[in-house]
Amino acid sequence: MHKLLLLALAAACVAVYAPAAARDTANCTALHSLPLPQAAVLRVSVVAAGAVSAEGAALPAHCLLQAETTPRTGVDGVRYSIGFELRLPLVWNGRFQFQGGGGVDGVIRPAYGTLRRGVTPALAQGTAVVSSNMGHTGADPRDASFGLDPQARIDWGYNAVDQVTQLAKTVIGSFYGQAPRYSYYVGNSGGGRQGMVAAQRYPQHFDGIVSGAPILEQHLAQVGSMQLLQAFTAIAPQNAAGQPMLAQAYSDADLALISAGVLRRCDALDGAADGLIENYPACRYDVAELQCPGAKDASCLSPAQVTAFNAVMAGPRNSAGTLLYPPQPWDTSIAEPDWRADHLGTASGPVPNARKFSNQSIRLVFMTPPVPDFDYLKFNLDTDPARMLASAAVTASNRTDIAGFKARGGKHIVFVGLGDTLVNPAGVNRWYQQLVAANGGLAATQQHVRFFNVPGMGHSGGGAAMDLFDPVAALYDWVEKGQAPAQLLATSARFKGRTRPICAWPQIARYTGSGSVDSAESFRCMPP
Repeated sequence: MHKLLLLALAAACVAVYAPAAARDTANCTALHSLPLPQAAVLRVSVVAAGAVSAEGAALPAHCLLQAETTPRTGVDGVRYSIGFELRLPLVWNGRFQFQGGGGVDGVIRPAYGTLRRGVTPALAQGTAVVSSNMGHTGADPRDASFGLDPQARIDWGYNAVDQVTQLAKTVIGSFYGQAPRYSYYVGNSGGGRQGMVAAQRYPQHFDGIVSGAPILEQHLAQVGSMQLLQAFTAIAPQNAAGQPMLAQAYSDADLALISAGVLRRCDALDGAADGLIENYPACRYDVAELQCPGAKDASCLSPAQVTAFNAVMAGPRNSAGTLLYPPQPWDTSIAEPDWRADHLGTASGPVPNARKFSNQSIRLVFMTPPVPDFDYLKFNLDTDPARMLASAAVTASNRTDIAGFKARGGKHIVFVGLGDTLVNPAGVNRWYQQLVAANGGLAATQQHVRFFNVPGMGHSGGGAAMDLFDPVAALYDWVEKGQAPAQLLATSARFKGRTRPICAWPQIARYTGSGSVDSAESFRCMPP
């Protein structure tokens, strides 16, 4: 009798959580009249199987619902609303996934459930996926003009994550007749920050989260950007009118020299000289060894270049010598195109086109009140950092209190490239170390949050790195099967044919002393 009761209970659980029966176009059409609290359905359509694709995968037949909530006119006279699109596969696997945004959002990306190369789009697997503009419409994902409106800051900072999640789950419950069995948030960059927000502010919403390259504390990290722009502009050659040309502060040959010097010093610290700096905690470098003994030429650096580069890599300090943010790690990314594009640019004249120089979010979002015409070259490291602090209440995602997420049993994978030029990976490392200290040590923290550093990888991918891996599949296994990831198996576009483990912090991939350096079997995750 007892056995029969257990079997009946098990069958009931399966019935509750089994994937919903296939829906048809009539179910899609009915969504037009679906009542949503404080929201309006703008458009519903049926997308045929194979009509769209993502990451090389043909997507299944699905309903596309586009909607908005809380439309209003901001203090700047601009119309705002939290817009979103939800794609509902006609054959559903029981999962819901929020696809994080990027930059400062302002656009609604197709809700395919994409993350990065090598990750199968969630929609292709039968997952219901939502995406959002995070509360405003911009000319592009770098348009930070919404920062002039206080409510738009709040919506972008955290409120849209909550509002869209609740509305999406309401639609899913109506469409399929049941709630999702598993709910996920998956994002890179700005979407990585949103994943951190979800874990820290809204632990009730998600079973699992992937936060890649999370922009977690720009009110602090951008102080380093200001120091870098000032230091490199100060040594840049000047044109006939006495105007500095930032892009010429270092030539491509200069950057290649520095990168080669770092590799020469640090490559073999993991036991194998293979073009990857796996033992990154031990890597230290001084570009003074590259200083020219005489006149500057392509084989060496000028004294001014040496001084400026070492100062930037030591991190921003005020006049009292206090370190204001952790210094960037030494990495081979210095020779990569993204490093130049972010820090120096390619402009042939005196008007810089470096991405850090053109970043409007510092002026409009992270400064309170916003200062649209603020001159970054006049940023005062003694007084101006305080102007960035107020934005933290809205935008930062660096909290270490995750009691709600732990109580829910949530699982969170965080990763960052050590060559990331937009997110200082040292700041993400500092946050995780503080998280460990605040949550009972490493073993206790790793029950819920695991962190992965990727040597050589740039912002969310690229670089001389093992940058092709799938944290989403690892998250599914952790949440749904209880298989916690000690490592992520990676391949690479740069090192073709090579496999390598990406190890959970604090371990690194260390060469065992035998076997091919192109085989993951030749490396073990070990303490640095």
